[in-house]
Amino acid sequence: MMRTPTRSVAIIAAIVLGVIGLISAPPVHAAPQQGAGTVLSTTDITGRPDAKVAGAGRVISMTYLSEAPDGRLVPVRGTVMIPSKAPRPGGWRVLGYAHGTAGLGDDCTVTDRMGHQGRYDDWLGPWLKDGYVITATEYAGIGGPGPHAYLDGAVAGKNVLDSVRAARTVVARQSGTVSKGFVTSGASQGGHASLWASHLASSYAPELTDVGGVVNSPPVGLAEYFETLRPGFPPIAVPDYVTYFSYVLAGLKVVRPDADVDSYLTPLGRKVVRDAMTLCYPNQGRATKGLTVGQLIARPFSEGPLIPALRDVTRVPTSGYRAPLLIQQGTLDPVAFAPLTEQFVSQARSNGTTIDFRTAQAGHGLGAWSETAALRWADQQRWP
Repeated sequence: MMRTPTRSVAIIAAIVLGVIGLISAPPVHAAPQQGAGTVLSTTDITGRPDAKVAGAGRVISMTYLSEAPDGRLVPVRGTVMIPSKAPRPGGWRVLGYAHGTAGLGDDCTVTDRMGHQGRYDDWLGPWLKDGYVITATEYAGIGGPGPHAYLDGAVAGKNVLDSVRAARTVVARQSGTVSKGFVTSGASQGGHASLWASHLASSYAPELTDVGGVVNSPPVGLAEYFETLRPGFPPIAVPDYVTYFSYVLAGLKVVRPDADVDSYLTPLGRKVVRDAMTLCYPNQGRATKGLTVGQLIARPFSEGPLIPALRDVTRVPTSGYRAPLLIQQGTLDPVAFAPLTEQFVSQARSNGTTIDFRTAQAGHGLGAWSETAALRWADQQRWP
């Protein structure tokens, strides 16, 4: 008669079988780490009447990972426009477009409605018709988690470069081919971001080829003229100047709480800057109509930590540009002053940067002709 195995034998058998199972089971791999430029989601919005710029065959709204002011990777919104034109033999070229000031709040998005009333047809349409994929970032904090750090150039530059990375993935999913080469273009806030993207490109995105950067009306030397502001500062005949002022200080509060921005402001000034965190450009302009900067300031900006902090956040490097730049500037610009841009160009050239500097008798908005000139310039650069 066969004896029943003892409990000890049964346990040993179970252990042996378990070990055999572990040896024969397929290995468990950790999930791949998601890096900057990773596409998190996409939505085809080609059929929306406000989404399509002339020359676009498809328009894809996307969310991708990029850097926030605190260094974390966060979801950032953007839009990719794919030309209806067939790609070149080396693939479609890429334009990383950095939009100008629209506001800091979550509702202040721009890129997924560039087709509204044909507004961007003359601006970006020629790029699409010439065979460029356009990728446009909203910048971290606009329509995504966390606040937007207005004019934090290092963050905005990375947002632009990561949008180029993300666009390459989006185009590949659409069975298209895209070049490793890209240019960036932007005006005002976008010009500031384009400069930073050009400065960071070789170290932050070395797998891409930075062909050049287009920069219109860049706010350089911002801290220099903010340093002159004080209580009772005389009115400046610039539309929405208080709006611009409030966005700069709201962005500084996000990045540098140690600047103690509120201590420089009157109660009215604190309210205006607080509103700037949520109100988009048209609404903030209406909310501040009739106000002057001098009414909002309680003590001179030249005192204490504000200007050093502002200089640190909004500065633009004058060296480290591997690719050429096209900088276009209005001589009558009342916001981004021409003498400060000329000073930046002189310093950057002395540091070895190749700059095609062009001026026009114009104000802050240079018009669609500047984008047409930028396209001609980009086409003449050395592409991979």
